[in-house]
Amino acid sequence: MRKAWAFIMSLSCSRHKYVRFVFHQDVDTWLDCHERAFSFFGGVPKRIILDNLKSGVIKPDIYDPAINRAYADMEHHYGFVADPARVRTPEHKGKVERTVPIIRKHLLAGRTFLDITDANNRALIWCKDDIGMEIHGTTKKRPYEAFLAEEKSHLMPLPDIPFEHPLWKECTVHPDHHIVFDKSYYSLPTRYIGKKVWVKGIKKTVEIFLDHERIKIHPRAQSFGQWITDTSDYPPEKLAFLMSTPTWCRKKASEFGPHTEALITAVLKENAMRNLRKA
Repeated sequence: MRKAWAFIMSLSCSRHKYVRFVFHQDVDTWLDCHERAFSFFGGVPKRIILDNLKSGVIKPDIYDPAINRAYADMEHHYGFVADPARVRTPEHKGKVERTVPIIRKHLLAGRTFLDITDANNRALIWCKDDIGMEIHGTTKKRPYEAFLAEEKSHLMPLPDIPFEHPLWKECTVHPDHHIVFDKSYYSLPTRYIGKKVWVKGIKKTVEIFLDHERIKIHPRAQSFGQWITDTSDYPPEKLAFLMSTPTWCRKKASEFGPHTEALITAVLKENAMRNLRKA
């Protein structure tokens, strides 16, 4: 037995719903559920009132909420406005809150599913053919029919270019000019050493930002442990200084004994700058 959560998106006018069961509440799952909901509806709402889940909202605030960076990328790509619900104010998203007990009673109660895929396939049928064709208590209309007749044409079209799920991480620029991002290393110019930067990784590129300004772009490493270094990030005077550091490492190693000295010499033999961190 595993605990599952239900992702629910309910359209405001028709009350037509999309329901998906998930085992995780991470950012990738959150973004994937949105994509599937938009595909299910065949369009994108102009405004989404969302719960204050960390995958969507980092800091709730009635005037200036901080939206998760990956979710903000999705917001920009699809063109909708993310409007976080007020904290501890369930009535602000009442159309979804009232759906939760309905899902428990009508979709789950008394049923057994083979697995989560079976449950999600049943949920799609339930949204269209079961709850979607029952007269709604407030609108006095069948949600799915009202969606097709009144609401679908007002949704924004799906973008032609698919959305790439970004990986965002805050990193520190180390003295060797590199950050560690997704188990690989990327260089930055000297002036950024010691600073904290935000890094965005998609399939082919890694973009690095400081104070919302992009300061560097690299090709994405294709395997863990790769060093992506732009030699122009090292000014000549810095290179001269750093080249003295391997010498210091070898001297220090010799104080421990010949075997330690041999090890450090071997580490620094090929590409001393790159292996300096190891030494």
